[in-house]
Order: sequence, then C-alpha cells, then structure tokens
Amino acid sequence: MTHPGDHPVIFLVDIDAFFPQVEQILRPELRGRPVIVGGRATDRSVVASASYEARARGVRTAMPVRQAQRLCPEAVFLRGDFHAYARFSHNMMEICRRYTPLVEPASLDEAYLDVTGCRRLLATRGIAGDGDAWPLEAADHLQRAVKRALDLNVTVGAGTNRLVAKIACSRAKPNGVAWIRPGYEARFLAPLPLDDLPGVGPKTAQRLRQYNLRRIGDLARLPERMLEDHFGPAGRVLAERARGIDATPVTAGEARPKSISRETTFETNLIDTTQMKAMLSYLLERACRQLREEALLARTVAVKVRYADFRTESRSRSLPTFSDHDADFWPVARDLFDRAHTRRVGVRLVGACLSHLEPGGRQMGLFGEDCRARQTRFYESVDRVRDRFGFSALVTGRAIDLLTTHERDARGFRLRTACLSR
Repeated sequence: MTHPGDHPVIFLVDIDAFFPQVEQILRPELRGRPVIVGGRATDRSVVASASYEARARGVRTAMPVRQAQRLCPEAVFLRGDFHAYARFSHNMMEICRRYTPLVEPASLDEAYLDVTGCRRLLATRGIAGDGDAWPLEAADHLQRAVKRALDLNVTVGAGTNRLVAKIACSRAKPNGVAWIRPGYEARFLAPLPLDDLPGVGPKTAQRLRQYNLRRIGDLARLPERMLEDHFGPAGRVLAERARGIDATPVTAGEARPKSISRETTFETNLIDTTQMKAMLSYLLERACRQLREEALLARTVAVKVRYADFRTESRSRSLPTFSDHDADFWPVARDLFDRAHTRRVGVRLVGACLSHLEPGGRQMGLFGEDCRARQTRFYESVDRVRDRFGFSALVTGRAIDLLTTHERDARGFRLRTACLSR
C-alpha cells in the first residue's frame, strides 16, 4: 500500500451551517432550535444560511424568507451580524495556521490546508508521526481544537488534492472527518452522482445524462478525447476530475475575492427612481470602501435591477483604468442603472458589483495626477472618520434620501441583507 508520506495531504476545513451556528453559540437559548439567517420572517429577503434543524424542514439557502417561514413557522429568523461572523472566521483560520503555514481561506467559512510536510510539527502537538493513519488523526485533532477553542462544529475532508478533500468534506457533513487514502481517489468518486463533481452544473449534468451518464465513475470511464470533442478544453478538465486528479496548489495567504458586490431587497416595491439611485449609490460606497480596506482596485462595475415580477436586468461596463474611488464608478453606475431600469414596473432589488480586481499600488487617474492625489486624500479622511465614529457618521448627498426611509446604526443603514453587509 502507498504510504501517505509519499503523497500530498490536503485538508478542507468547513464550518457547519456557519451563520446560524454562530448565532446559537452567542445565544445558547437558540441551540437545538431552527435558526434562519437572512432577515425577519416578514422581510422580502432571501435565506443566507439555515441551521440543520431548519434544513430538515426543507429550508435552503437563497430561498425567499417568506417561503422559509411557511415551511418552518417555528424558526427563529435573524438578520445576522457580519462582524461577529468575521471574528469567528478569523479565529478559526488562526487555529488552522497552528497546523501548517500553508492555509488558503476559500471563503469566510472554509479553508484549504496543505499539511504535506508538517508531520514533525504535528508530532509536537501529540499527533503520531508514524503509520498510515496520521492524516486522519491530524484532521480529528484539528476538528477538536476548533470545537474546544470556539465551540464551532467543523467538518474536515482530507485527500491527496483539493478536489478530493472538498468532496470528502461535503460527504462527511455535518461535524465529520473523512480521509481518502492515496490510490483510492477514483474508487471513492465512482459511485457519487455527477452533480457532486465541481464544474458539473445543471446544464452540463443534463447533457451528460443524455448519454446515460449518471455517476462520476461513468464519466471516468469515457476516453478523454471523447469529452474534449463534446465539451472542448473543459472536457479534459472533466476527465481529470472524474478520475480524482487535481494539481491546483494550496497558496498561503488571504483569498483575494474575484468581485465585491452589495445588493438589497426593498421593504416594498419601489417606483421612485430617486430612492433607487440613493440606495445604489450607498451600496457602491460600501463596495468601494471594501476595496480600500483590502488594498484592491477594480475596473468593472455592474448594476442589477430586479423587478416585482422577479425579472432581473444587469448591465456592466469597464473603466479606462483601475480605481477604488466612489467618484470614478458612480457616473458609470448611474448610467448603467438608467439602461437597466426601463420598465414601468415596481423594483424589489438593486445591486452593485465591482470586478476585474487587482492589488492596489498602481492606480492611474481618470483625471490629472493632482486631482487624483486630492481624491485619494479625501477618501482616506472619510475612511478615518468612519473607522472612528462608524459608517453612519458621514452620509453623502447622493444617499441622503435614505435618511427618511431606513433606520441606521453606527455600521450604516439597516438593509435586508445585513448579515452579509460590511
């Protein structure tokens, strides 16, 4: 049998039902009760996360909150607290770094760990360095360490690569540990449904089922060339994944987001475009603030408008240069909104998204360099005031109409998507 020391050992650590679990830790009276985070039962928002007690009643992520209330009327509905979730996430990542320096956060509630070369380090923590079972012992030790320090239940999947670790983790939920031994990857994947394979979405799965392919093993048995003929370059990736092959490395450091978005559902459908634009401006402010917090620049801005009949229109455009300044994005976002909002129908949601991100440091101005420097100093001053006194300490003229329609606290206006807002 192949020894684990001859192969990479990758973990995926995933916090179970993260948002509701944090709420149950902070409010012990909620333990054992169905908890739904995303909004109050009367809100028109969607479920951000549901506890396993609520999931047992059919509640799912992205489901309208009102539908969730019908399925599980006894549930506790909460708007959530992003700052509390971020604190628990940070502490969990710090515990992971005790086991290896190669920790790559994949999202707020999950991280990949490469523990391949860490057997001696793990031995100092009382984890046996000999024998084939050390990865399983290390995963179990990590799971118990998180529970002991934070009271969080996490699931740990372990394998020779990220793909196998991810699928092992999903199969072990909740609060489980699974390790797929080297050489058993294809055997582990073979009986699983195609939908379990990353990269196989509903459309791809439907195409594959037309050829009577229903399990990952069915896909693995096909010649790679055949998949390339049907799916192009993606066919080769599908063939490799179906066999449990994934060469993607684990990279230490914080995960850089691919985009930063903010959106909210209104309490009632809006006709007044002034209110819509005020909210859009505020959401864009929040997104730009996160850019500056994370030392990122963006080039592309997108605007989303969802009507009362749930028809959604989106428009996007790229700037000539990268920026993190609200003033650069707002004129473009305002024009995109006018292009997306063309129907005489009430609007239930607006959103803004910044993408095409890169690290800050080479920002080029849309105007002269003197103007750019003044703008940068201005936003630095705004951020300092808000850091000290709260985001609500300053309200821009574009967003001032929200003062008459939305409650606010130090963190800003209270939105339907508060649990995911910074």
